[in-house]
Amino acid sequence: MRWSNQPVRKPARCVADPPEPLAEGRHGRRWVAVLGALLLAVSTVAGVAGTSKAAAPTIVSLTFDDGLGSQLAAAQELKAHGLVGTFFITTSFVGQSGFLTQANLNTLVADGNEIGGHSVTHPDMTTLSAAAASAEACNSKSTLEAWGFTVRNFAYPFAAVNQTAQNAVSGCGYSSSRGLGDIRSPASCADCPVAETLPPQEPMVTKAPDQVAATWTLADLQATVTNAETTGGWLQLTFHEIANGTDPSLSISPALFKEFVTWLAARTANGTTSVRTVAQALGQSPVTSPPPSPSPSPSPTPSPSPAGSFTDVPANSQFYTEISWLASQGISTGWVEANGTSTYRPALAVNRDAMAAFMYRLAGSPAYTPPGTSPFIDVTPQTQFYKEIAWLASKGISTGWDEGNGAKSYRPLQTVNRDAMAAFMYRFAGSPAYNAPGASLFTDVVPQTQFYKEINWLASMNISTGWVEGNGTRTFRPVQSVNRDAMAAFMYRYNNAFPA
Repeated sequence: MRWSNQPVRKPARCVADPPEPLAEGRHGRRWVAVLGALLLAVSTVAGVAGTSKAAAPTIVSLTFDDGLGSQLAAAQELKAHGLVGTFFITTSFVGQSGFLTQANLNTLVADGNEIGGHSVTHPDMTTLSAAAASAEACNSKSTLEAWGFTVRNFAYPFAAVNQTAQNAVSGCGYSSSRGLGDIRSPASCADCPVAETLPPQEPMVTKAPDQVAATWTLADLQATVTNAETTGGWLQLTFHEIANGTDPSLSISPALFKEFVTWLAARTANGTTSVRTVAQALGQSPVTSPPPSPSPSPSPTPSPSPAGSFTDVPANSQFYTEISWLASQGISTGWVEANGTSTYRPALAVNRDAMAAFMYRLAGSPAYTPPGTSPFIDVTPQTQFYKEIAWLASKGISTGWDEGNGAKSYRPLQTVNRDAMAAFMYRFAGSPAYNAPGASLFTDVVPQTQFYKEINWLASMNISTGWVEGNGTRTFRPVQSVNRDAMAAFMYRYNNAFPA
């Protein structure tokens, strides 16, 4: 699992590498390609080649992996030259430092680019069980689709693929998935074909050159294109960081990228080749832009006054934006103190009765008449937030505790732990279809943990990011109480993931 902003290294595969079981057939076909090339050379000497057909059209797809933040400037460079690309997104990275935001993805699609799947956590899918591989592929697709994107194509993390990974990706409804290393590259695979066929012979393992590395020059980039033009077909180029010195192996400079894009745009203008998204290259129907989703700024944008009116929430407070949004939506009104000022009490743990009120208001305070008899033995019609607690139960968001005699309790004054908050949020969203991964995103959450599925769903939707520990791992702290400031953050991110 990768949580830093460094791109994941994807080892190129070439003839000298030990072939994967799935790749053996492809390597065998490489020798056939070499033999065919020799026969073509002989026929050319004999004068036979003069009657051969012209090369098929050449299509170049510019692809960008992981959803790195530097790719936004690269997309603007494409736009300036009238070109488009495909951005393969690892959904758990979205919104993290150094990565694209959901709003950035909306911008990409509005400019004609394509969004593709690249898993939830960027694992080597060949190491996963069938269920875990399916969770990675399907949950990344469902998350992106929940954000309003049409997602048809996938790229294997690390370009690691076996039959289990293929089955997972195809089973989730993807139409294609890209590998790496099966097309001639500057430093490897000299006997490989120079372009993929269209349509691909193996759509779930489409061929591409090695990923573009820091060692690549303008001449290398140009040669991959001009080589492909000799036969025609499809060339997928894979980029990571477009930045200076961000990564020693996978960064290329913005200046080099601009030089290449300028050269490529001129080549498309004279009809030598064309640049298309993966979906366009495969002849998939056009995708309309999704409606705008909220950006990391609150939507609608509250004025600074709501949180500013809380004397204990200064502008430099953690989650100031989230608390401002919560107040602007009327979800929290805080406390009026004896001196007439208002406070939010951000470090105060949230009780279960208050959580019911927050959830009810987050839902828009829907029309609801509570029953005359409470569903819980410890909650009466006179209990503070009785209506909200009864509404929560009526929606199945809270089931309470079975006290053993057929009666249920709600325990309104008990604080809400983070694991229970995950369950509340998941049920509030309608308990969407979700396959929990075999390995948790958090080191302190295992498959046997209560609400394991709900916690991982919360993370997959970027509603909770947890804590980065000193050793670089990430924890969720499931039995820790939810404070009011963190609760504001949860609800703000939920609203971003599921805008009203």
